[in-house]
Amino acid sequence: MLNWTAKPFGDAAIAAMTIVNRFSMFSGSALIGFGQGFQPVCGFNYGAGRYDRVRKAFWFCVKVGAAVLAGIAALGILFAPRIVLLFQKNDPQVVALGTLALRCQLATLPAMAYVIMNNMMLQTVGENGRASVLAMARQGLFFIPAILILPLALKFPGVALAQPAADVCSFLLAIPLSTGFLEKMRGKEEAQKA
Repeated sequence: MLNWTAKPFGDAAIAAMTIVNRFSMFSGSALIGFGQGFQPVCGFNYGAGRYDRVRKAFWFCVKVGAAVLAGIAALGILFAPRIVLLFQKNDPQVVALGTLALRCQLATLPAMAYVIMNNMMLQTVGENGRASVLAMARQGLFFIPAILILPLALKFPGVALAQPAADVCSFLLAIPLSTGFLEKMRGKEEAQKA
């Protein structure tokens, strides 16, 4: 969808957004694998009523994931022109647009650790409604309006900012969804002790 909305800004914009999308997907794939490792730990401990372990594992994964993504984001922001040059050496306009878009998308990358770990935790423990809403948020509920509205107001920077805007909104949505569930688990744990 980003490439379709970049079309009015020329071939360089399409090429730049393609490069940025590939790099961003590659960056996020490690976190998804890490989250898939968290799911069995979460499921077994939740099923056994060890809610304290679920919370500890969740926060461990959020912290480690955010730290790793912050490192990737910092390096990516610092070396953005060189990263884009790896894919397109002949067009300075692609490099300029790709550098802007890559820096925008990487700025919100660490927040995705919280969103993805929440989604995986909610899926694993059977909170299907919350998990579905959170899963649809980043690429659907928030991204579609952002990609349709922001380019109208900001031109190409609006295309570059659409995904980061959707990421921020997804992060803000994840807070109440997960806080409610974590409190629910704390209540179950206190009931067990009593």
